[in-house]
Amino acid sequence: MEEVLFNIVRYIVGFFVITTLLKNFFFLVISPFYPVREKIRYIRAMKKYNATDNVYAPRVSVVIPAWNEEVGVLKTIDSVLENGYKNTELIIVNDGSTDNSDKVIKDYLKDVRKTRRNAISRIVYVYQENGGKGVALNTGIKLTKGEVILTMDADSAIQKGAIAKLVRYYMDPEVMAVVGNVEVANTSTLVGFAQHLEYYFGFYNKRAHALMGAEYIFGGACASFRRHVFKTIGLFDTKNKTEDIEMSMRTRFHGYKCTYAEDVVCYTEGASDIRGLIAQRVRWKKGRLDTFYKYRSLFFSTEEHHNTFLSFFILPFSILAEIQLLFEPIALAIFIAYCIVTSEFLSLTIGLLFIFLVFIAVSFFHTSRPRPLLALTFPFVWPIFYMLDWIEFLSLYKSIKMIRSGKDVEWQRWNRQGIGTTLKLEGEKA
Repeated sequence: MEEVLFNIVRYIVGFFVITTLLKNFFFLVISPFYPVREKIRYIRAMKKYNATDNVYAPRVSVVIPAWNEEVGVLKTIDSVLENGYKNTELIIVNDGSTDNSDKVIKDYLKDVRKTRRNAISRIVYVYQENGGKGVALNTGIKLTKGEVILTMDADSAIQKGAIAKLVRYYMDPEVMAVVGNVEVANTSTLVGFAQHLEYYFGFYNKRAHALMGAEYIFGGACASFRRHVFKTIGLFDTKNKTEDIEMSMRTRFHGYKCTYAEDVVCYTEGASDIRGLIAQRVRWKKGRLDTFYKYRSLFFSTEEHHNTFLSFFILPFSILAEIQLLFEPIALAIFIAYCIVTSEFLSLTIGLLFIFLVFIAVSFFHTSRPRPLLALTFPFVWPIFYMLDWIEFLSLYKSIKMIRSGKDVEWQRWNRQGIGTTLKLEGEKA
């Protein structure tokens, strides 16, 4: 009986290992073609505008919802003011903060107007009663005048020149939404460094998603849409705690084309401790599962306006990854123990070699920030990723428990430290 049970576990682990390796291998093969595709898109757009002697410089409206963000919000505002794209307007919505945010923002904007440091077309600041992030975003969007609307979190900072780079993607009239490349800036703690690595490797996979026209998660730290999207499918869902994921899926459900902008870099503050990280991931997990259920007809959809790669590959694999997560932390430990007991190290070696190749590829070919020396840390980061696996496992378990009990998540609260005065927004040495 024990042998049968052991073999069952072995086959389950083998199935998930093989499917994960195949998926990652596919992503690894096609990802290098992403910059080529985007370059071709840009050249075609430039030919069109050169032929008509037009210069594409639409107004970009940056919307920043803020709630108790006195620590980092000025860094966020300053990154927009000093970004270098003149046809920008900034809309800041203070969603009933109870800290010193209101005074801090007002004093800073007064100083900006007095010294005329801002090189953008318009600045609007609004204080309203607390209604949640979705309500704050919608307030800001209603005040915008731009053709492109960029939403940013108030604990983020966009790299200098990023807005001009963002605009290039919208030169393609078919592109309706663009998500930027987000990096975690607070790396002084183990939790912060773990999130930094997670984002760095995770966002590389967006290359493959974008190449196949299947990007479907536009995180709130750096997501942009044409105004046309909000006019046709509505504003953010104020009842959904992960309003960014819901809007992302709604955009794809309606057949709008979207892409990933690897050179549009935005730095954000990750959770500062384990408790804050778990609370964040519970919100993400539950919001994602709720959204998947809401747009379940997008899975394996044969509708002409739905992306086939998204419907038949990316989304099903996302569900498979969640199922895998229910077994992964424990199964991985069992798998390693099995290899040691039986001295059968071939499968483990093959898996490690493949993941090492992924490490090499991402470290050397990440367009926004290549880091060849990162590959040398490969033997030492496994405990970090294993820790993240357990956090994701606990978050998924709590999410499922909340769904079964009909409970909803609350906004996580952690001690903000800001993304740091040492952060260089030019990006090379942040």
